[in-house]
Amino acid sequence: MLAFSIFVSGSFTFGNLIADQIHPELLTFFRFLLATFILGTILHCKKSIRQHHIKKIWRYFVLGAIYSIYFVFMFIALKFTTTVSIAAIFTLLPLFAAILERLFLRKHSPLLIWFALIVSGCGAVWIIFEGSLSELLQFRFEKGEAIFLIGTIFYASYAIMFPKLFHGENIYVVTLGVLAAGSIILAISLIFQQIPITFNNITFEIAWVILYLAIFASIGSISCLNYASPRLSAPIVSAYTLLVPFWVILNDFIFFKIEPNMNLVVGAMLIAFGLGVLIYKS
Repeated sequence: MLAFSIFVSGSFTFGNLIADQIHPELLTFFRFLLATFILGTILHCKKSIRQHHIKKIWRYFVLGAIYSIYFVFMFIALKFTTTVSIAAIFTLLPLFAAILERLFLRKHSPLLIWFALIVSGCGAVWIIFEGSLSELLQFRFEKGEAIFLIGTIFYASYAIMFPKLFHGENIYVVTLGVLAAGSIILAISLIFQQIPITFNNITFEIAWVILYLAIFASIGSISCLNYASPRLSAPIVSAYTLLVPFWVILNDFIFFKIEPNMNLVVGAMLIAFGLGVLIYKS
């Protein structure tokens, strides 16, 4: 999950370079489609795909739908709200995972886990709002926030659904299935929104970013998530997403020489403490 958070943070860092050059939902479709082709080719050459993997194919569409719904709702929400508001709501992901795990799996998280989740969440919020109480108080929950909240709840269900649907299957074959199902769902969404699926405006910069997103932020992150979900509780899996704002700011410093401020240090310490408690408890 540590690798997962690093891969995902790269999608924000490099995706921001081409944000104004291509529709974000179309970008997600291309990254899923390319990832499906790359991983499918590798698994086919290694003869890793067996007939029994195709059975109960609906399982791949359940997980693919969860992944796709999250991205679609995020893109819709961005039309009505800001990235700061979305990032703030995203910090609730581990909390939603803990609630869903308790409702559907009847698992009770110890108070120490809840404490660690709250501390890590506060650290992520501190980074997002740059330690400013006035900025936090200006947060408003409106239409865009409500849409993204629904998407975040769907995303939180991934770590809960995976252990229920899959039992010891090849992680990379499952990842391929999720990516392929997600590609189909996103294609249908693009068609309904009348967004043309065209390669005409793909520049070199867009191409290498899509390649990164396909290999690391799609194949890499989903494989990590699929590996971790049966081995860790849903709240702990989700808690690692709180590291994403930290890695994004660190990436900005490494690649674009944007120096981090003291708020990053304070927020990172809170996140590290919370995650340390979670790792110790797990």
